[in-house]
Amino acid sequence: MQTAAPTNRRQYTEFLIFIAILGAFSSLVNDMYLPTLPSMMREFHTTPSITQLGLSAVMAGLGIGSAIWGSLSDRYGRKPILLISLAIFAAGTAVSIFSPSIYFFIVCRLFQGIGAGGAMVLSYSIPADRYTGRSLAGVMAVVGAINGIFVLLLLIGAGMWIWARHRPESLPPEHRLQTAGIRQYMKAYGVLLRNGRFMIYVMIKSIGIGLLFAYIASAPFIIQDHYGFSAFEFGLIFGGNAIAIALGSMLVMKFKVLKHGLITGCFVMIAFALGTAFVMYHANHFLAYEAMAIPMLAGSGMVFSSANSLGMDVGRNDAGTAAAILNVIKYIFAAIVSPLAGIGNIMHSSAIAFVCIAILALAFVIPAMRLRPLADMVKN
Repeated sequence: MQTAAPTNRRQYTEFLIFIAILGAFSSLVNDMYLPTLPSMMREFHTTPSITQLGLSAVMAGLGIGSAIWGSLSDRYGRKPILLISLAIFAAGTAVSIFSPSIYFFIVCRLFQGIGAGGAMVLSYSIPADRYTGRSLAGVMAVVGAINGIFVLLLLIGAGMWIWARHRPESLPPEHRLQTAGIRQYMKAYGVLLRNGRFMIYVMIKSIGIGLLFAYIASAPFIIQDHYGFSAFEFGLIFGGNAIAIALGSMLVMKFKVLKHGLITGCFVMIAFALGTAFVMYHANHFLAYEAMAIPMLAGSGMVFSSANSLGMDVGRNDAGTAAAILNVIKYIFAAIVSPLAGIGNIMHSSAIAFVCIAILALAFVIPAMRLRPLADMVKN
């Protein structure tokens, strides 16, 4: 049984904005960092792969934070967990400003990720507390569409902490887990990890995130160092490409059956990932690179919002734990892929990563096609 959803347009709009900003935290902790990767590599006299460990560290932190905060929010409520995690995020961001070395900075990024993990996991579980079916999918589509936003990390973290203090709790005490302990948490994880439908959605989402981070980790070096654009020009290009993710997230809601949107998005993502790999491996013109990357990102956006919605609808009885699993596994993929894209010739290593991820995505989209659609995910 869900708690009351916002009852008027103003409350609903405020709710969407709040959840959308929470959902953007994984982008926020990376997008402001990306244009500086090449210059940071030179400033700290290190290699692309070491510099990309900053991405891996924050992904590891997001995964750790998701695992911690998700189940705790099922026991203690969403609001106190959100406030604690946002405070850790803001502190990690503030300390990172004074990093004396690349390794100190990487540790700060880990704590940024742990704090931001609370915002991310709750951006899934709070909507699942209040909505079901296509209503939930609509909220998740907005969350996916906002993920490309660029804002100042420290200000957004502090501002969201203040805002969260004044937000009502979405999970009342009578709906929370009534006992706390490792055994209870592990039982909830075990039930979901053994749910085949849930895990197919988790894996497709995670593989899509792995592909996105292969792109994110390699794009600053490819666009700036290989194609010769400035950091400012890279920001404009990357921000423009992020719009494709937003459009894909919204486009998937046009499908009568949400599972069909997931399958379509997955095949679009796979096809253009292979096309992007071909362009990178052969070092073709920048416009060819963009012509492949933009539809690949649009397909990724379709996958992200549909897989989130379908997965959370399956796991709504333990929404915090379900959100934690969705986040932990996707961040494991992202943390592994990011430094691999910078080994040796970045054009070639990234292309190989794209091909491997596309093959892995194909291995999971085929069983997804055999799943019967959830009844409340079909338009009437």
